[in-house]
Amino acid sequence: MSYTLSSDESPSTAPQSPRHWLERLLLAAFLFSLLIGLAALALFFFVRSEAQPSMNADPLQSVRTQLIMPPIALRELAGDAPSGLAAQALQAGHRETARTILTYATAIPSVERTARLASLAQSYAAAGEPDMAAQVSGLVVTDAILDDALPVRERVNRLTQSVALLYAGGFAGAATDAATQALRITAQAPGLLPAQRSALFADLRDAIAPYANQNDATRALNAQVTEFTRNPYLIGVGVLVTPTMMAFAQPIAYDSPTQEKITARQLAARALADRIEFTGGADFEPERQALAAALLAEDAARAHFYQNPGEIARGQQLWLLLDRRAWLVEKLRVAMRGYGLSLAPEWEAQIDQIRAELSAAHSYLETVMAAYASDAATPLDQALLRVETQHWLAQQSMRGLYPNAPVTTIGEFLRTQQDELMRLGAPLALPIAYDALATPPGFRIQPMP
Repeated sequence: MSYTLSSDESPSTAPQSPRHWLERLLLAAFLFSLLIGLAALALFFFVRSEAQPSMNADPLQSVRTQLIMPPIALRELAGDAPSGLAAQALQAGHRETARTILTYATAIPSVERTARLASLAQSYAAAGEPDMAAQVSGLVVTDAILDDALPVRERVNRLTQSVALLYAGGFAGAATDAATQALRITAQAPGLLPAQRSALFADLRDAIAPYANQNDATRALNAQVTEFTRNPYLIGVGVLVTPTMMAFAQPIAYDSPTQEKITARQLAARALADRIEFTGGADFEPERQALAAALLAEDAARAHFYQNPGEIARGQQLWLLLDRRAWLVEKLRVAMRGYGLSLAPEWEAQIDQIRAELSAAHSYLETVMAAYASDAATPLDQALLRVETQHWLAQQSMRGLYPNAPVTTIGEFLRTQQDELMRLGAPLALPIAYDALATPPGFRIQPMP
C-alpha cells in the first residue's frame, strides 16, 4: 500500500531523503574545514610575529646572554679596552659578545662605537640573522639621529647602511623611516657641497631602489631621493649642535681604597677569564666567587668615594656623576648577566633598585648641565647647551641606559628650546621631536619649519 502526502499534512513531518542529509553533512564538513583553515592562518601569523623580534624591544634585554663568550667579555672587567675587545669578538664571529660590549659601552668614542655597531649588524645579516641585524641597526639609527659628535656624512652613511639591512630583513617600515631620516639630514644640514649631497643621495637611492615598489610610501620616497640626486643644489640653513657637554668634566683621582678595590677586581676578572679558557668552561667556581667578592668590595668603596669627594669644582662634580653613572651601567650589566654567567647574584636580586639609581643619576646629571647652561655667555649658547643635554639624555633612553626615561618630557623640552633658537635667529638645521607613531617609536629629525 502506497503512502501519499495529503494536502493538509505539514511538510516538516515528512521523512527527509538521504540526499538532504548528505548536503547537510557536506556543508558541516566545509564549515569545519573553513574554521580549521582560519585558525591555522591566525596561528601562522601569530607564530611569524613571535618569531620576528620587535624593533621596540629593550636593547639590553635583547642580548642573548647564553651566547656570550665569558673569556672575552670578562677581559673588559680585567681592564682591557672595550673597543678592542668588541673588534676581537666580531672578528672571531662571537657576535653576541661584541653586541653586549657595544650595547653597554660608556667610554667608546661615538664614531668608533657606531662604526662597530654597523659592522656588527652586517655580520648578523651575513650569518642569516636578519632580526638581530635589524635590532642592532636600530642602535645605529639612534646614534645617527641623536649623537651630536657624529659628523654629518658619517650619520647619513650609517643610516643608509641600516636602510639596506632593514629592507633586506623584512623591516620595511623601519627601513623607510631610517631612509627618511637620511634624506632630511642630507637635505637640511649646512656646509655640504652639491657634489657631496648628490653622492649621499645616490647611495640612499641605491639602498631604496630594490624595494621601491613595495608600497606607495617607498615609491614616493624613492622618487624624492632620485630627484634630489639629479638636483642637489640645496642650501642648508640653521645651525648644528657642537658637542661641549663632556668637555666640562674634570677628572679627579680615586682615593686609595677605591683604587685598590679596582685593581683587585681587575686581577680577579683576569683570573676567572684565564680559568674558563684553560678548563673549557669547567671548574671555575672559586674564581667566580673571588670576582663576586671583589665586585661587592669595589661597590662599597666607590659608594664611599662618590659620597665623600671633599671640596671639588663643578667640573669635577660632573666627572664624578658621569663616573658613577658608568659604574651603575656596569652593575646593571652584571645583574643582567651581560658577561655570559652569573657573577653577583646579590645584584641580580636588586636589578630594579639598580635601574632606579641609574635613572636618578641621569636626572641629577641633567640638573648639573642646566646650571652650566644658565652660566653660558649668551642666550644662544644657553639654548644650544640645553638642546645638547636633551639629545644626550634622549640617546641614552633609546639605548636602554636611561631606564624609565621621561621621553615625552624630553621631547617637549626640546621643542621649547628649539623654539627659543628660532626666536634668537639661529634655528636648528636638524630639529628633533619625539614621535610615538614612528617605526619604532622614538626621537626623529623633523623637516625645517
